[in-house]
Amino acid sequence: MDVEHGDVWEALRPLCARVMSVPPEAVVPQARLVADLGADSLDITELEVASEELFGVSLKGTDKAGVSTVGDVADLIVRLRTHAGHSPLAR
Repeated sequence: MDVEHGDVWEALRPLCARVMSVPPEAVVPQARLVADLGADSLDITELEVASEELFGVSLKGTDKAGVSTVGDVADLIVRLRTHAGHSPLAR
């Protein structure tokens, strides 16, 4: 895991735990948002909005078809940040 991915993961894990009302230790890269963490459509929308604010990227218009795990979300954010030229977390 590179530095950028590690930074995204460290910020994404507590965010997912809060949004989905699960303990942080349940939020692992292979955890499926719906099947394992119990996310519903409102949780997914809240996670998208919070991720956009926290990481300074826009998830609108991105292909989220292959995004089903927390690790997939982290990978998508890293790709978007890399493409947009961001480095430090937008906090």
